[in-house]
Amino acid sequence: MAQDFSQSSLFGAATPIEPKAEPAAKEAAVSPTLSRRSMNLGAVLGGAIGDALGHPTEFIRTFESIFEKYGPAGVTKFESYWERDGRRFAPYTDDTQMAEVVLRTLLDEQHDLDKAMRKMADGFVAWSTHPQGGHRAPGGACMAGCRRLAQGVHWSEGGGETAGGCGSVMRAYPFGLVFADDLEKAERWAVAHSKLTHRDPIALAAAAAMAVGMARVIRRETVEMVVSEMVAAACRYSPRTAAMMATAYDEAREGVSPRKTLDRLEGWAAHEAIAAAVYIFARHPDDPVAAILEGTNTPGDSDSLATLAGALVGARCGVESLPAEWVREVERTEELTGLAERI
Repeated sequence: MAQDFSQSSLFGAATPIEPKAEPAAKEAAVSPTLSRRSMNLGAVLGGAIGDALGHPTEFIRTFESIFEKYGPAGVTKFESYWERDGRRFAPYTDDTQMAEVVLRTLLDEQHDLDKAMRKMADGFVAWSTHPQGGHRAPGGACMAGCRRLAQGVHWSEGGGETAGGCGSVMRAYPFGLVFADDLEKAERWAVAHSKLTHRDPIALAAAAAMAVGMARVIRRETVEMVVSEMVAAACRYSPRTAAMMATAYDEAREGVSPRKTLDRLEGWAAHEAIAAAVYIFARHPDDPVAAILEGTNTPGDSDSLATLAGALVGARCGVESLPAEWVREVERTEELTGLAERI
């Protein structure tokens, strides 16, 4: 969930359970039989599941408080349920609401950037006044950008120049899904879309990195290659963001504890969010449950961290790797499945 923020070497009560400070797991090869459909579904549903799981811990400010409330293992299942139209479901937040607007726009327009951004701007403005399912503590920069867009400001100037929260990176992964075969386009369109609400270089860098990372995952590239290209994409807009991501990757490979890295990278700011996503992805590239829960049980913007991790690892491992109960119970699972199947 977005908040307001402005602007190393890559390869060189209950007693809480301390997360193991183990080096990043040795990655398995992406199965050649894993279908593109499964990867698309894994990304969309993995992101929504992470969002819903991370929602209850978002404003809990310490690891100790999370473990005190939810037990020594922290959150391990959906903790929040709503009922609507006779269905009980685990609600997600503005992360998934806005990512859906992005994905719907891209499914309708993939050729004309200006037309797509104008359509996306209309979708964001509509979301800001009548969001699907109601508002879930939307970020201030997203709402401010929407107000400016509603006033007729050009989409490329909707976001504040120093708006550097995670509100655009949290919804950027659809560009990598839709434009997986055109890396330059995935990056360029993701950066353009960030400008609707967030124009600080750290936000542009994070959105670029997430789109490129998702595209590289869909292309079945190694974790090392995915992260390397994410860092390179970020560096084109914000070297500081790239350095933060590179440090996070090094810490994952060296076995630095999540209690240290994810206490520092709370994720409210865009560069922290994408660096935390890199850290979790590198630690758990073949275990979406572990990746999502690691993002969930953090004292920062937990729903956004779990969204980013869930989308990346969910895409890499496919929808079959997600617990069937989570897929079944997450909010609007049928609608999200339908959108993913259109990619």
